[in-house]
Amino acid sequence: MAELPVPDLDDLRFQPLVDAAKRALPQRAPEWTDHNVSDPGVTLIEACAARVDQLGYRAGRMTARQRLALLRLMGITPLPASPLRVLVAFGRPAPATGDVEIPAGTEVRTTDADPVVLTTTAALVLADGQDTGTVEAVERPLTVRETLGTSTGDPAQRFAPSRRPWRPGTPVPDPPFGPPMTVLVDGTAWPPVRTFAHAGPTSQVHWWDDASAEVVFGPDPQHGVAPPKGATIGVEYTVHRGSRAALPAGTPLTVTTPPGLSAEVREVAAAPQDAEDWEQALRRAGLGLAPLRRAVTAADHEQLVGEHVGGLARVRVTALTRPTDSRVPLAFRVPPRPAETLACAVVARDPHWAVHYYPKEDGGVAWTRVKLEGPDGEDRAEPTTESDDAVPPQVTGPPDAVIRFAEDQPRLWFFGDSCYRDGAAAAEKITVEFPGLPKEFGENLDAVSVLADSDTTCELFFFKGETFYHRPYTYTRGDRMYVPQLGGRGVRSLIVEAFPGLSPECRRSPDAVAVHDGVFYVMKGARTEPALWRREDAPLHVLLVPRTDGDPEVAFNAHEFDVPAEILRQVADVVGACRLLGDRLHVGPPRYHSFGIEATVRPWAGTTRGGEDTADAAERALRRFFHPTAGGPDGRGWPWGRRVHAGDVLTALERVPEVRSTVEVVLTLGDGTGRKSSVEVSDSGLVRLDHLAITVTNAQD
Repeated sequence: MAELPVPDLDDLRFQPLVDAAKRALPQRAPEWTDHNVSDPGVTLIEACAARVDQLGYRAGRMTARQRLALLRLMGITPLPASPLRVLVAFGRPAPATGDVEIPAGTEVRTTDADPVVLTTTAALVLADGQDTGTVEAVERPLTVRETLGTSTGDPAQRFAPSRRPWRPGTPVPDPPFGPPMTVLVDGTAWPPVRTFAHAGPTSQVHWWDDASAEVVFGPDPQHGVAPPKGATIGVEYTVHRGSRAALPAGTPLTVTTPPGLSAEVREVAAAPQDAEDWEQALRRAGLGLAPLRRAVTAADHEQLVGEHVGGLARVRVTALTRPTDSRVPLAFRVPPRPAETLACAVVARDPHWAVHYYPKEDGGVAWTRVKLEGPDGEDRAEPTTESDDAVPPQVTGPPDAVIRFAEDQPRLWFFGDSCYRDGAAAAEKITVEFPGLPKEFGENLDAVSVLADSDTTCELFFFKGETFYHRPYTYTRGDRMYVPQLGGRGVRSLIVEAFPGLSPECRRSPDAVAVHDGVFYVMKGARTEPALWRREDAPLHVLLVPRTDGDPEVAFNAHEFDVPAEILRQVADVVGACRLLGDRLHVGPPRYHSFGIEATVRPWAGTTRGGEDTADAAERALRRFFHPTAGGPDGRGWPWGRRVHAGDVLTALERVPEVRSTVEVVLTLGDGTGRKSSVEVSDSGLVRLDHLAITVTNAQD
């Protein structure tokens, strides 16, 4: 038997490596001009090239056993053949009436001599009058029973099945070891072990080598017995067909029960893949050392849920840190607030005013009081200067910050390394008033703000430079106004991490930070930006949009996008198994923001049935454009967290052939009342188009 040639994994040799390094020197180290062999640096280059040449040679001489051992050490396991996943369209028999229930696990198969059998993953009900419905189905695995060989009685025997057994890749909290497989020694099952270290001298067990796909028996008499000489080694496992099970859309399928139903492949959800060999596993390792089983980022969670949970149209994992309404209240805008702000005072409990302090030309401090109104400035109040807001004379320098828990309570002023309480005899050092405060936050603060939790508890935030320090406090009316809560601890954080979404300008040394309705308003110069505080233990939200059979061009019902309890359980199992220790996750649907549209359009002259066809086409186009799974500019669903503008309606109507032009667009609340300039959408929320009124004008108007 001729020996197979050893693959040349790397054709780079010593001299080409040296030449390539020298060519890179002018760009990497332009001051290095001596490239002769006598230069010490060139000697180092040649030494490295020689070492790389040797490593390449050794890699080229690697045996299959060594290669698999390295794969095992790297955690790279060739994948088994994957199953076919399709959407199956069921049709009811023509004379049948009433509801037809198709339970989960219903089998459908192709009409070939060697049929591909699929089972539905969820129940489907064809309501009375509904002719067709779709549900996901997955290929049923084949059972393989084979004899692997005869035992020689020696330790550490290995036996390889003819095919790589199927094992689900879905992460679970307590994953089983090895694939679901039964190993038989003379007809007696020998169970698997994770390691032979747990096996005794009489243990009849086996170990599954996932890298080489082999059954391994005890390595020595102290850790698992070897099968007796002459014993027959058998195995039973399941596999998938791989690419041989591929079915195109439109393939007819037969249904045994319930009788009389027709079925066909409506759409291929996931094409089947053949089992990997070691070369394919190594190529995959170039993109990621191993199949993703542990989630580090939100994108990792999304990928794992999408790969291992069926029945979902969209998945979003986010920290939900953007305010639902990104508009800035009038009181924090320029004007009426000054562009150069020293401090901003907004009481923590039931605020009605924002007081801004700014420098005067003569070196003093001026102030202005502005009523807190909504973002649109209804009932706008002009700025006023109340004497009660004046800076106390004990505050000897420009105030860095001022905080107040309630309107009838004294203020606390911060300036330099001191703080002063209204009515006190003298100022105190900041570190004395707030014991335990880190030294760097004891002077020259940029801002201080209060987030009230209850009538007596709050969280204080001390901002300085790129960082801030926060800690829970209890508000009292004693000698010390803010007392650290028992069991509470202070945390130092970066502004950019705890307040994501802020612009680079507002992430460092803010002029003032005010809290209103739980939203932090960061002021820097003429800019004011809203942000939500992301707590260090804030949970990640896993937002799920299920796949539905509804027509995206008609209004969906109230419960169409409810996530089934079984899918919630599967997602919870996946994210619970793959999350990092300490991560907290909430699983559920996103928030759907209801809104309405009133549009006036003009049809083309001669349109069939005139305005009726035009109105119907416009309505269907708008329903689809704002649909959670089929809408948006790219047709893959309305973008997460994107607000709706009148321009979006114009964009959707421009694509309707029956519409010549759009005369007017009005956005309303979901019940059709009120007018809105835009529809605010929460962080990673979606929209729901409820009220829709299309008016078609006369073509001659």
